[in-house]
Amino acid sequence: MSKAESRPDVVIIGGGFAGVTAARELTMRGRRAVLVESRDRLGGRTYTKDHDGHAMEFGGTWVHPLQPNVWAEMQRYGIETEPLPVAEGLRQAVVSGGRVVDLSDEDVARAMELLNQFCSPGAELFPEPFTEAWGPDPQGIGDRSFREQLETVKADPVLYDWLESMCCAVALGPLDKSAVTEYLRTYALSGWSAEQASAALTATKLVKGTRELIDGIAGHATLTDFRLNSHVTRVVQSDGEVRVELAGGDTITAPTAVIALPVNVLNSVEFEPRLSDTKRRAAEERHAGAGRKSIVKVKGDIGNVSVLAPEAYAVNWVVTYAKGGPEGTWVVAFSSDPDRLPMSAFDDTAGMQEALQPLLPGVEVESIVGWDWSNDPLSLGTWCIYRPGQLASILPDLRTTEGRLFFAGADSAIGWRSFIDGAIQSGYHTARHIDDYLNNGSR
Repeated sequence: MSKAESRPDVVIIGGGFAGVTAARELTMRGRRAVLVESRDRLGGRTYTKDHDGHAMEFGGTWVHPLQPNVWAEMQRYGIETEPLPVAEGLRQAVVSGGRVVDLSDEDVARAMELLNQFCSPGAELFPEPFTEAWGPDPQGIGDRSFREQLETVKADPVLYDWLESMCCAVALGPLDKSAVTEYLRTYALSGWSAEQASAALTATKLVKGTRELIDGIAGHATLTDFRLNSHVTRVVQSDGEVRVELAGGDTITAPTAVIALPVNVLNSVEFEPRLSDTKRRAAEERHAGAGRKSIVKVKGDIGNVSVLAPEAYAVNWVVTYAKGGPEGTWVVAFSSDPDRLPMSAFDDTAGMQEALQPLLPGVEVESIVGWDWSNDPLSLGTWCIYRPGQLASILPDLRTTEGRLFFAGADSAIGWRSFIDGAIQSGYHTARHIDDYLNNGSR
């Protein structure tokens, strides 16, 4: 009997890193799977696309040795890395008081001291960040937004503006709607060090893009039937099985299913019986990650730059992506609040040029590429940044199995949640639990 004719042990819904890792791990346990993905590619909210001679990362980009799962996978598949931003000759600056202020090494050191102070509650709140638990929260920090925590900070205006700008880059969502625990967790995962957290967030990328890694993992999922362009409309649990219904009328049945979808789109699939009230509420509320990442080609060689700007600006961080020459320079521009950058598409070069002026005065924009994750119906958001209070109110339930449905994804991972590393960890975890479930005679 061929792989396609065999009855699978599991249907995996979602072809991001969590779903694909789960497929490979199930193969290693001798389990057959069918993975269905609505897109015409694997990768989910990572997306490498060749453009102008470069492997552009439209979605998730950065990895680091502090992230154990993704780093182990990179070693397994021989993935080559490179720094981004490139440290050599890097000009660091922040917009403060209406002007661009260049930062000396001493300024950066002072800024890191301030960031350590800002994140220091993470030591008590996340004493064991690689576990599912978190510590006591007598100050109620879990209910605070980035903005509320920033209001407790007293610092030199330039350093304060640098700190606020860093918060914008991490949240990639409005600061009054994003939970400060998201930054504190990253700080804890990085050895309770602001310097290490900054490196883990934005220091290393894959030379050939994230697609090389996900293709490597998928290539070893030899007992999985990958079906792209397959949109799931309904999932039904009945008679000891899970029936997955696809647009167009096809169905797939198996004893178990993995739901590896972003939390923001859970309600786009009909579940029978319905998912828990908490999961449905989480999808309705959505997480706060709703900003924009644009990759912009500017005229000439502007050098190796990293310029930050506070939330009041349309662009909050711009960094050189590919060093330029006479043909131009590619930069990455992060905008935490989409309302401040009124671009309906990635072709508004005039709008982007105006948005970049406070950070790069005189810069001329030639073209823009990227992906609008917040309006993409298959994601409805960028990386997962919880709203104030969601850490305690929704996270435990997002990890909870419902009947024969197992849940995976970066949005609910243990450890580096919302990162590629977290998605991979979640894939490991879910595959192991499905195999245990089937081994216990639950078919």
